[in-house]
Amino acid sequence: MNERLSKRVTVGRNQDGRLEVFWIDKDRMVRHDWQRGPKAAWHGEEVLGGPATVIEVGSNQDGRLEIFYLDPAGRILHDWQLEPNGDWHGAEALVGVAKDIAVAQNQDGRLEVFYVGKDDSLWHDWQLEPNGDWHGEENLAKSATHVAVGRNQDGRLEVFFLDGQGAIHHDWQVEANGDWHGVEPLDEGKTPKRKPGRGKQLALGAAADGRLELFFIGTDDVVWHNWQEAPNGDWHGEISLGFTAKRIGVGRTKQGRLELLYVGDDDKLWHRWQVSVGDAWTGAETLGDYAKDLVVGHTLDGRMEVFYLGPGGEIWHNWQSTPRAGAWEPVVAYE
Repeated sequence: MNERLSKRVTVGRNQDGRLEVFWIDKDRMVRHDWQRGPKAAWHGEEVLGGPATVIEVGSNQDGRLEIFYLDPAGRILHDWQLEPNGDWHGAEALVGVAKDIAVAQNQDGRLEVFYVGKDDSLWHDWQLEPNGDWHGEENLAKSATHVAVGRNQDGRLEVFFLDGQGAIHHDWQVEANGDWHGVEPLDEGKTPKRKPGRGKQLALGAAADGRLELFFIGTDDVVWHNWQEAPNGDWHGEISLGFTAKRIGVGRTKQGRLELLYVGDDDKLWHRWQVSVGDAWTGAETLGDYAKDLVVGHTLDGRMEVFYLGPGGEIWHNWQSTPRAGAWEPVVAYE
């Protein structure tokens, strides 16, 4: 998979509110570190598994974190906490071989994974019951290169993916926890004066009212934005945000303003945010000197915290000083 798109860092929140970050180091080993308390210092990194090329994390209905990662052959491995906030079981393989993966929790608490197979088609697999065993893979689409998934306000999952030409498609559950509608192009008919955009990387956020908002890096390296016009509803049509990026992530302040964090053309970490909820975007400000990949988490009190990989594969983080003020602390590297 293209190194630019490889998901090499992810973050989850334990049942007790502590953040736990997982990343793939320069030797392709899976490492993790976790807060000693919801607002406390970090424990110190440990090796959890590997080797790996892509990693994602989900949360079971009972609060146990579960990670999913691809080994160098593309096998899908998963590992899970034995109890909420606790130790880890050890990796086991799921059915399927993949290039990219995303995970979401259904409204009833069952985890569902979506992945681009070695055959370049889109597949999914899901727990048969909350916290339980897995169904086995089924095909959703015939052509895919990159995948992201979100959950609508009414609990229905919606999956977004790029086809072999970079065109954006989506599919959604007909009802929460239920069957799937069928794949459609995302922007078809919404922008009649030009062809829908083609992308390299997708990132999903959710507005304060529950509307899904999609951001993507186009083949022109420009960041584009599309959003639901009402919760659970139709899509507005993509617009350019007017700046370029190599990698993007989305967070939301406690007040409900969306914030974009991204790796710029200069390989620095930058951010922009909505002036107010649903409003225009500010100009760019820098947050870090060098970044390869990033993920945005949210602390128990609502502060955003960004984790990103540095030039040597080391992990850095930065966080908001307070949930409402929006100012960020200086960058800190893990020792």
